[in-house]
Amino acid sequence: MSEKLVFFLQRLVRKTWLRCALFALLACAAVMLATWAGPYIPDGTAIDLGSDALDSLLNILASSMLTVSIFSASTMVAAFSAVANSATPRASQLLIEDSTVQNTLAVFIGAFIYGVIALVGLHAHVYGDGGRLVLFGFTLLILLGVVVVLLRWIDYLSVLGRLGETIRRLEEASRKAIDQRIDKPYLGGRRQQPGERGSHEVRSDATGFVQHVAMDQLQGRAEALDGEIHLHVLPGAFVAPGAVLASSDRPLDDAARDAIRQAMLIGNGRTFDHDPRYGFVVMGEIAARAMSASINDPGTALEVIGAGVRTLAHWAARQRAAASSPASASASSAAPSPPSCDRVTAPALREAGMVEDVFEPLARYAAGAVEVGIALQRALRSVGTLHPALREPSERLSAYALERAEKADLCGTDMEALRDAARQETGDARHPGGPGMSGTSSL
Repeated sequence: MSEKLVFFLQRLVRKTWLRCALFALLACAAVMLATWAGPYIPDGTAIDLGSDALDSLLNILASSMLTVSIFSASTMVAAFSAVANSATPRASQLLIEDSTVQNTLAVFIGAFIYGVIALVGLHAHVYGDGGRLVLFGFTLLILLGVVVVLLRWIDYLSVLGRLGETIRRLEEASRKAIDQRIDKPYLGGRRQQPGERGSHEVRSDATGFVQHVAMDQLQGRAEALDGEIHLHVLPGAFVAPGAVLASSDRPLDDAARDAIRQAMLIGNGRTFDHDPRYGFVVMGEIAARAMSASINDPGTALEVIGAGVRTLAHWAARQRAAASSPASASASSAAPSPPSCDRVTAPALREAGMVEDVFEPLARYAAGAVEVGIALQRALRSVGTLHPALREPSERLSAYALERAEKADLCGTDMEALRDAARQETGDARHPGGPGMSGTSSL
């Protein structure tokens, strides 16, 4: 199956309407099964088991589920708005795609549809005694399922839309994207060397963010060209018309260029899938908002610092595990297996960008908060020891954070505390200074 089709299916199953439609179809199937299986039930059994209560049960189910469905939908909308206002609108995407929220609403809507359809058939005398018995059994099962989902939903409402829960979800989504990239460090292709590119370029004809790259399609096109394709953008990169997407060492006609463009999905916004840095960007946005003058919430900034360090530690641990695995260390008797798309090269993820994405907004907007500044210096010290690739950006960002703090007119005691934390971070007794960080890092 094509990687692009798999990506579309993954996005589709996260849609709320799809789950609601599936549960509605199951409700309809249950009613139809009761009609079909009714004649196989022995006469008199339905009366003995008390299926006469079916009418009242279905009335209760249909009326209550409509109310609960409306309440749940309004609660979801309120939670989405709360996340957008307290954290950042980009974080609400995780809540919209939350499986617990979607399944809860789908169960309530499916139970309502089941009750309505079953009542219509019951009043139309579609069922005999056997059909009423089967319908009674399905009604009891649905009621039991609704009670379980309702109890879980009540407990889930205590954390739905909370800022701490949003940060936890961001951390989880970032780890998942990191795991995907570690498993396929170059999206399944070969590592692209610095300056490696073909003489025939493919430029973008759209504006937006790269959301997905179908490497199998690029591999197929490279095999058809009997050459190599060099990918120059990764998921998360912003492209405009004329931006170079890929290049080839073989001549390309219009059909080949269109096929290469079609292998890259460009959308209006970034997604957490296949984009490890997007989670860090959203964490940085939450920290920047928390330290704004209107909110001034250092506690949230400290939570973001902890989440950023834990996520970077997870990346470093996965990197060390991948480097020490038998598959990565070529034995003398066997060479390492080639990548699945050996005719496609892709650039490596810029590790320094992960550090900058989450910690640079803190260094900029929390310059006047000494408690956040000290925590940031300690976090950068920890990050710099996690992996050699993270040491240089951590030291550079530490110097930038101290420079911003000096411009924030802190008192002498606060500045001395920050300088002590910075000296511990850099391992140098001198005053650590340095140029400011760039505002935006590219892939």
